[in-house]
Amino acid sequence: MADDTDSSGISFTAFYTGEVWQRHGLSVPFLSSVQGRRLYIAGRPVEWLGKWLIGANNEILLLQRHLIIDDIVRRAIRDEGVTQIVEIACGLSPRGTRFSREFAGKGLVYIEADLPGMAARKRHLLEKAGELGSAHRVIDINILEQGTTDALETVFARDLDPARKTLVITEGLINYFDYATIHGFWTRLANCLRAFPAGIYVSDLYPNFHWHRFVRIADRLKSGLAIATRSHVTLHFDTEADIHDGFRAAGFAQTRVHLPESYYGVLEIPEQRIPSIVRVLENRVKPHQ
Repeated sequence: MADDTDSSGISFTAFYTGEVWQRHGLSVPFLSSVQGRRLYIAGRPVEWLGKWLIGANNEILLLQRHLIIDDIVRRAIRDEGVTQIVEIACGLSPRGTRFSREFAGKGLVYIEADLPGMAARKRHLLEKAGELGSAHRVIDINILEQGTTDALETVFARDLDPARKTLVITEGLINYFDYATIHGFWTRLANCLRAFPAGIYVSDLYPNFHWHRFVRIADRLKSGLAIATRSHVTLHFDTEADIHDGFRAAGFAQTRVHLPESYYGVLEIPEQRIPSIVRVLENRVKPHQ
């Protein structure tokens, strides 16, 4: 199956997101980019206006999801014995470097994966910084392909250790695909994860909560964002019950939905005046017996 997604569009957002992490002390200096700094500065008026008008903006949402995902992953490593992590569509995420350093010497293997162009860029940056090794590496993947060297099933069979408890992360990926496409990925991922002693999938999404002020504004801005990023932005699921049903239909045995408000006062997470639209999902499969 051919990849009809414009990877340059997703890279555009990766630069901006990477700079948000830089500005808030969540990244590492060698992942900074000129493109990201320019985009961040250009976006300041819109971000400021959103925070002033409705008490929320995209930067807050990006930080909320990132910090919650970090917390879930850290607990899975410490409390559940997860020793193999795959971050798909890793972009300029600093998580691989930060967790590899934090859990150095504790048997953690962190694999970053992305489309070939972004993977090559990330591999070069990590290698230049001396961060690559057998326990921290970057691989090519294309979640839309099947039966190729970069296909999900091929990569998992070739590059992952089936004896390790495994956790997969996608951050900022889901809403770039229509439901049929992303549901197909979830179904294939759930099947792959059943091969491990434990399989966990952590992701974020923006549901289509029609009552939410941010969603109503986002609906008006969606076409502009799609043009800017040369990609499509799609909001999935009308209710939280729909989220559970959707992942159950994809083959996940358990789904937990994390709301940012639950972490106010628990994590150093930015708060906002209106309910957050971000949902962080923690999905689990039942391993093959």
